[in-house]
Amino acid sequence: MRRLVAAVLACALTLGGCASWDGTSNVNAELASELRTEAGQVDPRAAQGVKTVPSLADVEPVTENPKPALPVSLVDAKGFDVEVTDVSRILALDLYGTYTKTLTGLGLNENIVGRTVSSTEPSLADRPVVTVGGHNLNAEAILELNPTLVIVDESVGPPEVIEQIRNAGITTVMMSPKRSLETIGDDIRLVASVVGLPEEGEKLAERSVREVEEALAVIDEIKPAEPLRMAFLYLRGTGGIFYIIGDDYGSTSLITALGGRDMAAEAGITDLKPASPEALAELNPEMFVLMTKGLESAGGIEGLLQRPGVAQTIAGQNQRAITMNDGDSLAFGPQTGELLLRAAKLLYGEDAYTGSVDTKSEQRANG
Repeated sequence: MRRLVAAVLACALTLGGCASWDGTSNVNAELASELRTEAGQVDPRAAQGVKTVPSLADVEPVTENPKPALPVSLVDAKGFDVEVTDVSRILALDLYGTYTKTLTGLGLNENIVGRTVSSTEPSLADRPVVTVGGHNLNAEAILELNPTLVIVDESVGPPEVIEQIRNAGITTVMMSPKRSLETIGDDIRLVASVVGLPEEGEKLAERSVREVEEALAVIDEIKPAEPLRMAFLYLRGTGGIFYIIGDDYGSTSLITALGGRDMAAEAGITDLKPASPEALAELNPEMFVLMTKGLESAGGIEGLLQRPGVAQTIAGQNQRAITMNDGDSLAFGPQTGELLLRAAKLLYGEDAYTGSVDTKSEQRANG
């Protein structure tokens, strides 16, 4: 059932900076300083309109010349004994794009030969997509790339294709990550262990966790005393794909980190729930959280307001929403700290009023 729901969500389916000597992102330090300067200047309940978090750029690798210690022998999440002997051509496939971000952080970006639509990193834009109709794996496209290692989990499928890839003699590692704010470090270490880079994995994990902790500390200083009532909505096109995203997908962790109240969690929603007028009225959020391309596909805020029940909520009445890149919003990978700071800047900083784009960051993202 979870896989079927994930397939529906998958129909939708970037600003990193140089790392300083102590392993902390300079971009994050700039953002934290700006936010502290702006603290107390903004009433988020007075803001109106849609605020869009710029897409994040590539993850800054912890090393430019990784030397994987191979072979690696392991038992994967499905109980298969696997020996990884070659990481020169990797396919890292999941619903959230987390694996490719992690591999890039480990210094293996050039080893990635293909991607899913959620791996939206600028450096991977020309790598072939091996999924169709969202996140359905295309066995022919995968086999044509002649990968030496496939890293995959149950967020994509169908399982028959994964079995076909394994039976074709391709080294395949089935993963079972926790994928949450609390397990970012462990999930990074797990991927690093598969590709024979445990030391690099430890460095990337420590940096990523530190950046999340720093982001949470800043947000705790500037968030309003009365948290914003938020709900993460998933929509696609102008048809019937319209859901409230529950805690199983990490939405509660994200909203709580941003200093908000996840109204879906408070209503006991853990999976995807149709966003009916009655369900929206029960939640009555003050702020919608959305995926950027999802909102665009529905015709923007005007299209969203045409959905029954949306205009009757406080968020709808104020056209108040924050959107995040589809491949960044629920990845819970190496750039989570930066994503939180950028979102918080739009929620609680001066940009909450002006709606302006961080031009310096945009320039970084565009090279």
